[in-house]
Parts: sequence; structure tokens; C-alpha cells
Amino acid sequence: MSEEQNIVSRRSVLKGAAVGGAALAAGSSLSAGTASAATRLKGSTVKWTTRGGGATGDAIAKAVNDAFTKKTGAKVVAQQVNSDDFQNNFAQIMQGSPDDAFGWMAGYRSNHFGERGLLADLTREIARLKGSLPTAAIKGATSPVSKKPYILPTTYYPWALHYRKSMVKEIGMNPEKIDNWDDFVKLMTLTQKKGLVGYSLGAKGGWEAMGTFDVLNARVNGYKYHIDLLNGRAKWTDARTKETFKYFAQLIPFMNENVMDISWDGMRDLLLQKKTGAMLMGSWFANDFKAKSQADYDDLWIVPFPEINPKFGIDTIDAPLDGISVAANGKNVAGGKALAEFWASPEGIAQAVKAGDTNIYVSKSFDTSSYDSFNKQKLAVLAAAKNIMFFLDRDARGDFAGPIVGPAIQNFIKKPSDINKILENVQAQWDALPKN
Repeated sequence: MSEEQNIVSRRSVLKGAAVGGAALAAGSSLSAGTASAATRLKGSTVKWTTRGGGATGDAIAKAVNDAFTKKTGAKVVAQQVNSDDFQNNFAQIMQGSPDDAFGWMAGYRSNHFGERGLLADLTREIARLKGSLPTAAIKGATSPVSKKPYILPTTYYPWALHYRKSMVKEIGMNPEKIDNWDDFVKLMTLTQKKGLVGYSLGAKGGWEAMGTFDVLNARVNGYKYHIDLLNGRAKWTDARTKETFKYFAQLIPFMNENVMDISWDGMRDLLLQKKTGAMLMGSWFANDFKAKSQADYDDLWIVPFPEINPKFGIDTIDAPLDGISVAANGKNVAGGKALAEFWASPEGIAQAVKAGDTNIYVSKSFDTSSYDSFNKQKLAVLAAAKNIMFFLDRDARGDFAGPIVGPAIQNFIKKPSDINKILENVQAQWDALPKN
């Protein structure tokens, strides 16, 4: 399936979830078939991996897993791992002795490893959840090659500009009116004059800064050019790509000096501690603001990344689709599938939300009517876009995004004057990749 064909599916995922539906069911969400399988799981052990999230992630996992144990009698042994380490060593982990179920990412990252036989086929589980999942979410979780789903879709989130409303007001700006590049530069400049970081960024893992490149390229050159670039239909040496990096270079003087030493959580901490004016990141970290205090959470705000080229406005956003996958090589595959289905069910979602999860769920049973102001604003930010990207390391092939583009952006941040050489090298490495 081409990226252009995927536009409708991706947009529909957001529309289907934003509409909401009936309130989350507190009763039985597992079908008769699943309940039967669950009965057979009584007394067994299912291993679960939480991919990052700190204390908040552990609390959410405990709530969902405890409810699963109460329902099925299966014991869940959980662990939390460093997200980057898990992601970077995924193939080796899956080929070793992996946990049975874990949070994972839709798109190339699930399709590729599923097609290699490392992730379990979740066709039956998807079928049982079909009543609560939008059709487009199922499509987004299904490999266009094998036609099989290797992930149960659960949540999605916007990559957008985040800041504290109080800090923006303190520098004399309107938190609701960061509309264009001039507004953005003004925000960073005034924040920096207060002795703070104007724009926080982390690039320790190589992927974090991809979000900034994604949105800049989409704002400067539009969605189609960006997707064409990631899939070899446009050149990294093209003048349009270089124009994107001119805007990226303007951000560097406003950044924290330890860009290469921190990841997403370091960026979060700068905002949490009121040390930065703004950052571009996925909104999954909002749980941590709420965990600190309701006041900190209420102060957090999100808006679309500002317009640069009026031709494209704010018509594109990164909104990755996440979910639960099951290791094909796990010791309890049946248990892993049952646990994954529970996490993706209205009943599992209810437990996660009750435990403080602020994510937006794709389930049609997920009620958005009682959303707080931050989650309502996330939906508004998503609704402002007509083109949805899944993020660079999911929109491009894995042997290109991580090992080639990630280091290239790191090198650019270290030495922006080398941009021509850097882009020539990226293009050369793309040209050298085996063509499937």
C-alpha cells in the first residue's frame, strides 16, 4: 500500500476515535471465545513488558494486569525496560527469551518484524475486538504485505508544540496564539532572555530530533514531499530539503547545550522544571505532569507546530499509532494474546484511564465527552491537520531511518555548516540500500 493510499486510513483513525462513543464498559469485554481461552489460562504465568513510562507507566500496567489476573486467574509478571534499549535491540530480544506481550508501535516496526516471524499473528484477536475498533485503525495495524495484524491498536498521540501556559503569559505572549514562525521565534527569544532554554531538544537516541525534522519539512515543503523523501522518490540533496535544514539551523542557538546527552525524558524534565519555553514532542509525557500535581498538568498546553509556508499552513502532523504486540517466541503465546486483547479491550482501557492514563484511545467505546481541557486540545490539534504521518522511523524503512537519518541529524546539530556533506552522505547511503 502506498503512503498516498494510507492518508485516508490514517485520517479516519483519528476521526473515528475523536467521535468517541458510549462510555467505557465496566463489564465483560472479552468474547465467549476469549473467556473460554482465559479459563484455560488459570494458574499460568504471562510475562509483560512496559516500554518506558516511569512510575506512571508501572502504575497503569499494574492496574490493567491486576484486572486481567482477577478475570482469568493468570498471574502477570511485569517489568519496565528502557524504551530506546528495547527498540534498538528488538530483533535480538524477540529471538531470545522475550516476554509474552508488550507495548509496541504500528507501521513498519510491527509489520517488518511480524513478517520475519518474530511477532504473533493477531488476526483472531482483532476479529474479536472488531466491534470496538474503527476499520481504519485495523487497517493501520495490518501489514500491507502479509495482510496480517501483528499489533492490537490502542492509542495514538500528536507530535506538536508543548509549553506551559503560565510561562508564555509571563513573557507577555498569548498561549493560544503561537501561529507562525515569527511568533515561535519571539517565544524562544523572550524565554532565552530570561536565562532559560528557548527550545529544548534531545537527540541522544537519534530518533528524538526526527520529530522536529518531520514537522519542519512538512511545514516548508508539504506532506507529499516529505513522504516522497523518506521513500526515495525525492532527493536528500534537493534544494527543498536544504531549505528545511535552514529552518532547523535557526533553532539550534535556542537549544539546551546538552542536546546529545538527553532523550525525551530529559526534554520533559526541562519543561516540568520550568527551565524551557517550548518543545516539540509526542504528548505521551503528559501523564508525568499529572503525576507531579494537578496544577502542573493544568498548566501544560499543546498547539500545532506553527505555520512556515502559507501554502501548507498547519495541514500535517505526526500522530503515531501504538498498541500491544505478542512475541511469537514467548513461552506463553496464548497467554500473551489474551493479555494483549484485554489491554486493547474497553475493559482494559477503563482500568488504564482509572490509573491515570491520559492517552487518547482509538477504541469506539472510548468516551471523549468527559475529556479534560488538555485532551480536548490534543483532539483539536489533531483535527487541524488533514495529513497524518506516523513519524520518520515508521514512515521510512528501518534500515534507513535509525542507522542513517538519526546520526545524520545528530551530526547536523553538532555542525550545521556541514549540511551539504551530510545530505550527500544520506543520499549515497539510501542509493546503496538493497531495493526490495
